[in-house]
Amino acid sequence: MPQPIAPGTLLGNRYRLLEHLARGGMASVWIADDTLLARRVAVKTLHPDLAVDPGVRARFRNEAISAASVAHPGIVATFDTGEADGVAYIVMELITGPNLRQVLDERGRLPIDESVRIARAVALALAAAHAGGIVHRDIKPANVLLTPGGTVKVTDFGIAKADAGGGDLTGTGMVLGTARYLAPEQVRGEPADARSDVYAVGLLLHEMLAGSAPFGGDTETASALARLTVPPAALPPDVPGAVAAVVARCLARDAADRYPDATALAHGLRGLMTDTTAPELTMHDAGRSAPVPSVGWGDATAAATGHVPVPPEGGATSTFATPGRPRTRGRRRRPGWPFALLGMLLIAGGVGGGYFVVNDLVHSSGNKGGTGTGAGSIKITGAHDFDPEGDGHEDPQNVGLAIDGNPATAWATEHYLAPAAQFGGAKHGVGLYVTLATSSSVTKVEVDTIETGWSAQIYVAATPATTLSGWGAPVATGTNLSRSAQFTIRPGRAGQAVLVWLTRLPDSGTLDISEIRVG
Repeated sequence: MPQPIAPGTLLGNRYRLLEHLARGGMASVWIADDTLLARRVAVKTLHPDLAVDPGVRARFRNEAISAASVAHPGIVATFDTGEADGVAYIVMELITGPNLRQVLDERGRLPIDESVRIARAVALALAAAHAGGIVHRDIKPANVLLTPGGTVKVTDFGIAKADAGGGDLTGTGMVLGTARYLAPEQVRGEPADARSDVYAVGLLLHEMLAGSAPFGGDTETASALARLTVPPAALPPDVPGAVAAVVARCLARDAADRYPDATALAHGLRGLMTDTTAPELTMHDAGRSAPVPSVGWGDATAAATGHVPVPPEGGATSTFATPGRPRTRGRRRRPGWPFALLGMLLIAGGVGGGYFVVNDLVHSSGNKGGTGTGAGSIKITGAHDFDPEGDGHEDPQNVGLAIDGNPATAWATEHYLAPAAQFGGAKHGVGLYVTLATSSSVTKVEVDTIETGWSAQIYVAATPATTLSGWGAPVATGTNLSRSAQFTIRPGRAGQAVLVWLTRLPDSGTLDISEIRVG
């Protein structure tokens, strides 16, 4: 059985892991010492239990090869890759600063000039990649890093495609990327090229200018499908017509109507910059008390772009929080649109995620989300986050993923600083409760998770309470739990609300709950 990687591990007789930064479905990221060159680096390690899969190993190795093949100041440098004692790893430049997802979540709309500068910097980095025959295919805010000095860096080439030489690890008709930032041709399962990256930059620019994504939807994939049938949302009226025209060209549904590559896009954006002598980026990080090491780790970036000493990441009310305040992770989304996604494989390219692989799209009229039913189960009608000792919110937008009947999607707690297992010392616990179709005698609660080593209590009440004491006494308790935990309640407890109250997190500082079932 593969053993977990621990701080102090020396990889390749050179890289000593110091502090765990993030964990996702595929990999973890660490701050490490390069003992040979006496410098700090970021090290991404593939989870040992996935390392036995040749396809996963190949995709992990391809990330290092793709990123290392392009040298550009706007691309996070890849220094090394290898395997040691069964651990596959990638060594990367350690970046100080937040990512664009964090900044957007903290500030909302960005000034027009700043938005144009960031988009142009991303385009310049992509131009270098395109010149080397590499298509990124997963440009999104979490993969754009912003340093305090004003540098913009693109990261996470985990699913990059080489235009020539057989560098692509996907097959015909396969979609790979983050749903919210896919180009129409990627949604349709068609080949991606440089114009697909141009489309993604258009999505970034629109989101920076408007403070929201140009396509809506109940789920990430519903948003992806929308761009096949509806136009993007209008930009705010104060956005100049010339800027709006660049966005419109980037977001053209037909790839032939877009800029032909990122070089052409960068040239077009340069003409929009009102002060061409100004720095590429001016950061306004009010509230950030210290630099935050960050590096792009696929949906690990969404999972955690670093927390030394302040936890980052979007989704929380305040991006740059005080010690002990959690950070919201990016979430894996279940398809909520009226197409069945066959052969789905979630890939946490770095470290909860938004990556998905689809081998086929088949028309279907069903939507299986939100029922929480199964053999011998009690019907669940809703799920709700429960954070009475914090700000009252714990990833509320994704609670439905814990009852959608799809084990490949998950709701997750926010990420907590050390002592991570004790919620950073800021609270005694957080939870998730489900409501039942009718008042029922509850005799068992089953909880499936992605991580292990967690503890919880189960409460059953007639109606949900706003405080933990309002739920009464716990009816079941479990400690040091595995990925599939069953709580038995004897005798049964009647009620219409069931709370899973987490009393301890895994050492990673977060817990993903993929399914809750009540019987």
